[in-house]
Amino acid sequence: MIRKQTLIILLIVVLMLGFAVSAKAKKITILVDTWPPYNFKINNKIVGISTDLVEAALQKTKLQYELVLYPFKRALITVQKNPNTMLYTVARIPQRENMFAWIGPLHPRKVYLFKLKRRTDIHIAGVEDIKKYHTGALSGGSVEQFFITHGFHEGDYYLVSKSDQLLKMLFKKRIDLIPGDPLDLAYQMKLLGLKYSELEKVYMLSDEGGYYMVANKNTPDAIITMIQKSLDEIIATGLREEIINKYLK
Repeated sequence: MIRKQTLIILLIVVLMLGFAVSAKAKKITILVDTWPPYNFKINNKIVGISTDLVEAALQKTKLQYELVLYPFKRALITVQKNPNTMLYTVARIPQRENMFAWIGPLHPRKVYLFKLKRRTDIHIAGVEDIKKYHTGALSGGSVEQFFITHGFHEGDYYLVSKSDQLLKMLFKKRIDLIPGDPLDLAYQMKLLGLKYSELEKVYMLSDEGGYYMVANKNTPDAIITMIQKSLDEIIATGLREEIINKYLK
């Protein structure tokens, strides 16, 4: 009886090892949208705070992967439909919870509406007040989902395909408010030669969840666990803070 149990255990171990080898042999396609400083392209190389963190974690696992630049809205749909695909940097909000397997968080998340500090005529006390002004949002992003959930209509906000367009539109006075987190806006303003002090937070849209990497739901649990463990270990070393300082200094 004991010998039979031992053989069963050995068989399970062999099968698990075989699965691990098979999993590592498959190349994972990781989609990345353009969202500085988290993920963007410089000199034909995808870089950024999230990119550096994700790659450090993946290299530790020895999994084969390929980074591919993709529009965010299309990337969300692609990962839902295609096995062996992942995407970062994605806000973990209730509307997306059951669409993916989640790895992270890569970063905490706080999203505000910002105005130009000199615009003393703008006052937001609640969600309904936002409709009084021209507000921009990223197409397919969590802020668009926030607006939809709160009963906004298409005419209540303006959609763009790239987040850096919003800041340019704000300074050209084409819109009154833009959503964002302090980290990405500080980086974008540095690139444009502008001062972050010219902006002012007027309303917190959300502090729920965090920013994650998502995977197709059919991704084997062993791969998700492997990447999550590696990511947790990398973050515990303090590498995330070092990466942030590298991009914002």
